[in-house]
Amino acid sequence: MAAIEGFQQSIFRFLPEVTLPKKRINLKNRLIWSGLMLFIYFILAEVPVYGITGSQIDYFAGLRAIMAGENGSILTLGIGPVVTAGIIMQLLAGSEIIKFDLSSPKGKATFQGTQKILAIFLCFFEAAIWILGGAFGRPESSFLIGFMVVQLAIGGLLVLMMDEVVTKWGFGSGISLFIAANVSQRILWEAFSFAKSPINPDEFIGAIPAFIKSFIDGQPVWIRGGLLPDITQVFFTLVVFAIVVYAEGMRLEIPLSYGKFRGARGRYPIKFLYASNIPVILAAALFANVQLFARILTSRGINWLGTFNEFGGPKSGLIYYLTPPQSIEILINEPLRALIYLPIFIGLCAMFAVLWIDLTGMGPREVAKKLQGSGMQIPGFRRDIRILEKVLDRYIPPITLMGGIFVGLLAAFADFTGALGTGTGILLTVGIVYRMYEELAKEQMGEMMPAFRQFLG
Repeated sequence: MAAIEGFQQSIFRFLPEVTLPKKRINLKNRLIWSGLMLFIYFILAEVPVYGITGSQIDYFAGLRAIMAGENGSILTLGIGPVVTAGIIMQLLAGSEIIKFDLSSPKGKATFQGTQKILAIFLCFFEAAIWILGGAFGRPESSFLIGFMVVQLAIGGLLVLMMDEVVTKWGFGSGISLFIAANVSQRILWEAFSFAKSPINPDEFIGAIPAFIKSFIDGQPVWIRGGLLPDITQVFFTLVVFAIVVYAEGMRLEIPLSYGKFRGARGRYPIKFLYASNIPVILAAALFANVQLFARILTSRGINWLGTFNEFGGPKSGLIYYLTPPQSIEILINEPLRALIYLPIFIGLCAMFAVLWIDLTGMGPREVAKKLQGSGMQIPGFRRDIRILEKVLDRYIPPITLMGGIFVGLLAAFADFTGALGTGTGILLTVGIVYRMYEELAKEQMGEMMPAFRQFLG
């Protein structure tokens, strides 16, 4: 065992790593680092892959908003390898196929190092599938094929490192930041773009300019057929936005008292969306990887999981039913597809929500330990960690499960109604921006407190 641990540690030393800052970084510098990584992300999204031949097929077209990448660029894979590595590690640790002692610093370091190795491997593996599957044509030269694989893999590695920079030096999570930026850009383009549609040169791409134009012409167009966004999709985007903001503010507060000082009271808030939007990211990434695996099989003439049309979209089989109908019109014409997709997606969101709180130290036992360590207890009960855990166990698991089901249901509703940026994308973006606002307010308040205390005296 000692030899295995020593071998692991020697491998971890060679992994690329962003060092932690030696002292606390103030809010201004953290925002600068996050802004710099976001700027680099947008630049890299415009760098094309060298060697593309023929037409491009976006394997993740329906999930592009949450994969945080740009098809045809070196960021084509987006956050796919990073999130997939996280899913695999969560499943392995949650099922105890591989045991990690996440309560100790050494165990956490082993878990994170293993996850990073897996993410690096997946960067090259998914890049190879993308190129060999013909997404960028069929290069004749073996050297060119290898060079294209390396380009996509490097893009995935850069996303991995930029996420680490934002996490350690910046503000929030890099993955969340890239998702929010990508979806926001897409929503703004689909809602306000004055560019002409390549399909119909007489139409604006943007839903709002197109509706204003039709209104001025005396024939308001509420629903536009085909691939162009319309004003009803803008409406449903606003509806989803309002629901998410309301849900983010919902919480249950457990009363607490401070044992050392009589009369000192506090509350421990348990948010309705306790696992945040992580379950949706993981479920969507899992669907994306099933699609990728299906493409490997179909490229070899095996259609067990389904088939794809000439545009690269799912046409039949399991993968077809793992893709949501992304408009009301499709929903009406294909109700069976929605009825199969909905319970699978919601079930995965619920499962990942429960797994996530267990693996990130947000479960009743871990929270009880933290509250006990800070001297807090339930009013009217003796100071005992078992009582704290019992009370928290009454609320945290059910709320986690309900929150996972809710975000899955809301994401599916937004997809079915054709909300801009895809339903999952808008759900994630609103949640991410809301939490960034909360964290920003806390950070700002924390930096103001020393000056306030000095002013008082």
